[in-house]
Amino acid sequence: MKRWMRRWRRQSSPSFSPCRLIVGLGNPGPAYAGTRHNLGFLVCDRLAALGTGRWRAARYRAEVWTGQIDGLGIALLKPQTFVNESGPAVRAALQTFGLEPSCLIVVHDDLDLAFARIRVRPEGGSGGHNGMRSIIRTLKTDQVARVKIGLGRPPAGVDPADHVLGRFTPAERPDANAALERAADAVRALLTADVDSTMQQFNQTDGAHRPA
Repeated sequence: MKRWMRRWRRQSSPSFSPCRLIVGLGNPGPAYAGTRHNLGFLVCDRLAALGTGRWRAARYRAEVWTGQIDGLGIALLKPQTFVNESGPAVRAALQTFGLEPSCLIVVHDDLDLAFARIRVRPEGGSGGHNGMRSIIRTLKTDQVARVKIGLGRPPAGVDPADHVLGRFTPAERPDANAALERAADAVRALLTADVDSTMQQFNQTDGAHRPA
């Protein structure tokens, strides 16, 4: 085989074949680091810390981690576009790894879900989340599993956009950290268990914050 053809094949075909692609949604750059809208990124960071692998920059404007989590080959994706343009990077990653949308798990925040509550869903609409809307529109399917982390609605007089782009208060941080751990656990459960049992475990018994 000619040398140029061998080189082309190495560059065109990924050497790593994950069984699942986990996408965390968020906005890139230090200005948005740690904001409520970046919970998906934070869950991906926690999952990477639990596994063995490495992060790298992808040509399709995303950070990609490939490695092993709980003995499974997994790819993590943090699109480096803004949230509402997440779809193209997700599609490119699926194509790169030869995966179908059924192999995808998306992690994102949810304004309409009580603060710190976890909700697992196997499919459905965007629920008003612009990142999910972009993914559904780009992939042309809503048959995408997702793990949602509740933010709760903002206080009266606070714009929802300002709420999601703000950071957690010191009083909120313990519950927010617990929710991140639960969301990472929910993703790991989806890797080996069916979605119905995962929903029963995390949708009904999570440690959501409830005002006294």
